[in-house]
Amino acid sequence: MIDLLYYKQIMRTRNKMSKTLWAPCAILAFLFIYAVSCPQNYTQTGFLFFYPLYSDYAIQCLYTTGTWLWLYTTTWLMQAFSNKKFNDTAYKLLTGSSLYAYVSHYTFIILISVFIVRPYKLGFISALFVNILLTNLIILLSYALFAWIWELIFPPKKKEEAAAPGDELE
Repeated sequence: MIDLLYYKQIMRTRNKMSKTLWAPCAILAFLFIYAVSCPQNYTQTGFLFFYPLYSDYAIQCLYTTGTWLWLYTTTWLMQAFSNKKFNDTAYKLLTGSSLYAYVSHYTFIILISVFIVRPYKLGFISALFVNILLTNLIILLSYALFAWIWELIFPPKKKEEAAAPGDELE
Protein backbone atom coordinates (compact mmCIF):
# COMPACT_ATOMS: atom_id res chain seq x y z
CA MET A 1 0.00 0.00 0.00
CA ILE A 2 2.86 2.36 0.82
CA ASP A 3 4.42 1.73 -2.62
CA LEU A 4 1.15 2.65 -4.31
CA LEU A 5 0.93 5.90 -2.36
CA TYR A 6 4.53 6.72 -3.21
CA TYR A 7 3.86 5.97 -6.89
CA LYS A 8 0.90 8.35 -6.91
CA GLN A 9 3.08 11.05 -5.36
CA ILE A 10 5.75 10.51 -8.03
CA MET A 11 3.18 10.72 -10.83
CA ARG A 12 1.57 13.84 -9.32
CA THR A 13 4.97 15.56 -9.07
CA ARG A 14 5.96 14.53 -12.60
CA ASN A 15 2.65 15.76 -14.05
CA LYS A 16 2.96 19.04 -12.14
CA MET A 17 6.54 19.55 -13.38
CA SER A 18 5.59 18.74 -16.97
CA LYS A 19 3.35 21.83 -17.03
CA THR A 20 6.13 24.19 -15.96
CA LEU A 21 9.25 25.62 -17.57
CA TRP A 22 11.15 22.53 -16.38
CA ALA A 23 9.71 20.40 -19.20
CA PRO A 24 11.46 22.14 -22.14
CA CYS A 25 14.60 22.57 -20.01
CA ALA A 26 14.58 18.84 -19.26
CA ILE A 27 14.25 18.05 -22.97
CA LEU A 28 17.18 20.32 -23.83
CA ALA A 29 19.23 18.80 -20.99
CA PHE A 30 18.36 15.32 -22.26
CA LEU A 31 19.51 16.17 -25.78
CA PHE A 32 22.73 17.74 -24.51
CA ILE A 33 23.57 14.80 -22.22
CA TYR A 34 22.73 12.36 -24.98
CA ALA A 35 24.98 14.18 -27.45
CA VAL A 36 27.84 14.12 -24.96
CA SER A 37 27.24 10.48 -23.95
CA CYS A 38 27.00 9.09 -27.47
CA PRO A 39 30.59 8.35 -28.47
CA GLN A 40 31.05 8.59 -32.22
CA ASN A 41 34.55 7.21 -32.55
CA TYR A 42 36.00 4.19 -34.28
CA THR A 43 39.12 3.87 -32.15
CA GLN A 44 39.59 1.97 -28.91
CA THR A 45 36.60 -0.23 -29.67
CA GLY A 46 36.33 -3.69 -28.21
CA PHE A 47 35.04 -6.74 -29.99
CA LEU A 48 31.62 -8.32 -30.45
CA PHE A 49 31.14 -9.66 -26.90
CA PHE A 50 32.87 -6.74 -25.17
CA TYR A 51 30.46 -4.53 -23.27
CA PRO A 52 30.09 -1.61 -23.65
CA LEU A 53 32.03 -1.96 -26.91
CA TYR A 54 34.77 0.52 -25.97
CA SER A 55 38.04 -0.19 -24.20
CA ASP A 56 38.66 3.38 -22.99
CA TYR A 57 37.17 3.90 -19.51
CA ALA A 58 35.94 7.46 -20.13
CA ILE A 59 34.15 6.43 -23.33
CA GLN A 60 32.64 3.42 -21.50
CA CYS A 61 31.22 5.76 -18.85
CA LEU A 62 29.75 8.09 -21.47
CA TYR A 63 28.26 5.21 -23.46
CA THR A 64 26.73 3.61 -20.37
CA THR A 65 25.31 6.96 -19.22
CA GLY A 66 23.66 7.45 -22.61
CA THR A 67 22.19 3.95 -22.45
CA TRP A 68 20.68 4.58 -19.02
CA LEU A 69 19.36 7.93 -20.23
CA TRP A 70 17.53 6.23 -23.09
CA LEU A 71 16.16 3.52 -20.78
CA TYR A 72 14.86 6.13 -18.34
CA THR A 73 13.29 8.20 -21.11
CA THR A 74 11.72 5.20 -22.83
CA THR A 75 10.27 3.96 -19.54
CA TRP A 76 8.88 7.41 -18.76
CA LEU A 77 7.32 7.81 -22.22
CA MET A 78 5.85 4.30 -22.29
CA GLN A 79 4.29 4.82 -18.87
CA ALA A 80 2.79 8.11 -20.00
CA PHE A 81 1.49 7.08 -23.42
CA SER A 82 1.37 3.31 -23.79
CA ASN A 83 0.34 1.94 -20.43
CA LYS A 84 -3.27 1.35 -21.40
CA LYS A 85 -4.95 -1.92 -22.32
CA PHE A 86 -6.14 -1.50 -25.91
CA ASN A 87 -6.73 -5.17 -26.78
CA ASP A 88 -6.63 -8.05 -24.28
CA THR A 89 -4.77 -10.49 -26.54
CA ALA A 90 -2.25 -7.98 -27.89
CA TYR A 91 -1.68 -6.49 -24.44
CA LYS A 92 -1.06 -9.93 -22.94
CA LEU A 93 1.32 -10.91 -25.77
CA LEU A 94 3.32 -7.67 -25.81
CA THR A 95 3.66 -7.21 -22.07
CA GLY A 96 4.29 -10.89 -21.43
CA SER A 97 6.91 -11.23 -24.13
CA SER A 98 8.99 -8.21 -23.12
CA LEU A 99 11.19 -10.02 -20.60
CA TYR A 100 11.45 -13.04 -22.91
CA ALA A 101 12.52 -10.68 -25.73
CA TYR A 102 15.14 -9.08 -23.49
CA VAL A 103 16.60 -12.48 -22.56
CA SER A 104 16.45 -14.15 -25.98
CA HIS A 105 16.89 -11.45 -28.64
CA TYR A 106 20.64 -11.76 -29.04
CA THR A 107 20.38 -15.49 -29.79
CA PHE A 108 17.98 -14.79 -32.64
CA ILE A 109 20.14 -11.93 -33.96
CA ILE A 110 23.17 -14.23 -34.16
CA LEU A 111 21.18 -17.07 -35.77
CA ILE A 112 19.72 -14.75 -38.42
CA SER A 113 23.15 -13.25 -39.08
CA VAL A 114 24.80 -16.66 -39.46
CA PHE A 115 22.09 -18.35 -41.51
CA ILE A 116 20.69 -15.45 -43.60
CA VAL A 117 22.81 -12.28 -43.60
CA ARG A 118 26.25 -13.82 -44.16
CA PRO A 119 25.35 -16.56 -46.68
CA TYR A 120 23.37 -14.12 -48.85
CA LYS A 121 25.99 -11.34 -48.38
CA LEU A 122 23.36 -8.73 -47.52
CA GLY A 123 24.42 -5.09 -47.26
CA PHE A 124 24.19 -3.16 -44.02
CA ILE A 125 20.75 -1.57 -44.55
CA SER A 126 19.09 -4.73 -45.86
CA ALA A 127 20.74 -6.82 -43.11
CA LEU A 128 19.52 -4.33 -40.51
CA PHE A 129 15.91 -4.55 -41.70
CA VAL A 130 16.03 -8.34 -42.08
CA ASN A 131 17.50 -8.74 -38.60
CA ILE A 132 15.04 -6.35 -36.91
CA LEU A 133 11.96 -7.78 -38.62
CA LEU A 134 12.86 -11.45 -38.28
CA THR A 135 14.13 -11.12 -34.71
CA ASN A 136 10.90 -9.46 -33.57
CA LEU A 137 8.77 -11.93 -35.52
CA ILE A 138 10.60 -14.95 -34.10
CA ILE A 139 10.39 -13.53 -30.56
CA LEU A 140 6.63 -12.95 -30.79
CA LEU A 141 5.88 -16.29 -32.47
CA SER A 142 8.07 -18.35 -30.14
CA TYR A 143 6.64 -16.58 -27.09
CA ALA A 144 3.10 -17.18 -28.35
CA LEU A 145 3.98 -20.86 -28.82
CA PHE A 146 5.48 -21.09 -25.31
CA ALA A 147 2.46 -19.32 -23.79
CA TRP A 148 0.06 -21.64 -25.65
CA ILE A 149 1.92 -24.74 -24.40
CA TRP A 150 2.01 -23.30 -20.88
CA GLU A 151 -1.75 -22.69 -20.91
CA LEU A 152 -2.33 -26.26 -22.14
CA ILE A 153 -0.36 -27.63 -19.20
CA PHE A 154 -1.61 -25.11 -16.63
CA PRO A 155 -4.99 -23.73 -17.77
CA PRO A 156 -5.77 -20.24 -16.42
CA LYS A 157 -8.29 -20.10 -13.62
CA LYS A 158 -11.67 -18.73 -14.62
CA LYS A 159 -12.77 -15.58 -12.87
CA GLU A 160 -16.00 -15.94 -10.97
CA GLU A 161 -18.62 -13.38 -11.89
CA ALA A 162 -20.00 -11.26 -9.11
CA ALA A 163 -23.45 -12.31 -7.99
CA ALA A 164 -26.28 -10.02 -8.95
CA PRO A 165 -28.06 -8.24 -6.08
CA GLY A 166 -30.67 -10.54 -4.60
CA ASP A 167 -28.90 -13.76 -5.72
CA GLU A 168 -27.17 -14.29 -2.38
CA LEU A 169 -27.46 -17.71 -0.80
CA GLU A 170 -29.40 -17.78 2.39
